[in-house]
Amino acid sequence: MFPPATIELTTSGRPLRLHLLSTGKGVDKTRFRDARIHNRLSVIDAILDRRFTEWLPIWVAVIEHPEGVFLVDTGITPAINRPGFFDPSGWWIKKYLTTQFRFSIGAGEELFRQLAQRNLAPQTIVLTHLHFDHIGGLHHFPNTPVLLHRQEWKHPFGALPKHFPPHFNPTLLDLDTSCGPFQNARHLTADKSISLVHTPGHTPGHCSVLLRSDTTHLLLAGDVCYNKAQLENERFAANLADYRAAKHTYSMIKEYARQHPLAFLAAHDPNAAAIMA
Repeated sequence: MFPPATIELTTSGRPLRLHLLSTGKGVDKTRFRDARIHNRLSVIDAILDRRFTEWLPIWVAVIEHPEGVFLVDTGITPAINRPGFFDPSGWWIKKYLTTQFRFSIGAGEELFRQLAQRNLAPQTIVLTHLHFDHIGGLHHFPNTPVLLHRQEWKHPFGALPKHFPPHFNPTLLDLDTSCGPFQNARHLTADKSISLVHTPGHTPGHCSVLLRSDTTHLLLAGDVCYNKAQLENERFAANLADYRAAKHTYSMIKEYARQHPLAFLAAHDPNAAAIMA
C-alpha cells in the first residue's frame, strides 16, 4: 500500500485540506506506460512487450474545502481480485486486461474504509473519466452527487459500462468557461478555487481538477500521463484516444505552470505524495 498523504492549505485565508489516498495498486506493460509509437500500433507494441512496470498507485483525492468535501475519483474495488471480475465485458476484454495489467487491493485499502478512518464524508464526487480503476468505489456512494464532463459520458473511450453500478446517474457538466490556458473549464465552487478543466488525450472527455490555494495550485491530473517526468519530457502512454489532443493538453499544463506555482499530481505517479508535500 502506498502511504496516504495530507497537506493543509488555505484559500482566501480559509483553511482547506487535501488528502491523497491510494486505493490499491497496479502494474502495466512497460511499453503501455512508455509508448514507443504514437498511434494505434502502440497497443500491439505493448502487447508484444514481456516486461511489466513496478507497482503503481491508484490515487484518489479528497478536498476538504470551506464549501464542502469533494472526492476526486474512487479507485478500484476489491472485487477486481476475483478471477471472473471482467467476465461481463466479454472474453476479449477479459483476456486483454488480465494479461496486460495486474491489480491488487486489500480490504484495508478500500476507499470507503479509508474515508471512515478519517471521518471524511464526501458531499460531491468528481470523476476525471470513466475507466474502471477510477470508478470502482462508486457503489459505496449511491446518494452522493457525481459530476462528470458531458463529453466523457457521450464518448466513453475504453470504459466498461457493464461495470457501472446500477444507480450511476452522473450530473453532466458543460465546460462553458476558460481558466487561463485551459480553454474549457467549469468552476465547481463559488470562490472559483476548485475547477474542472478539460485535459483530453487519454479519452476525448478526460478532465483534471484544478485546486487553487493561497500559496500553490495543484492539478489532480487523473490519467493525463503516468507521472510528472512524462509531462516534462513529452512522453506518452499507449492507446491514447488522441495523441494530438494529449500533446495540446501537455502544452496547456506547461503554460499554466509558467503562470502559477503548480504541483502536478497524476493518478498513478508513485511520487505524487512527495510532489504534493
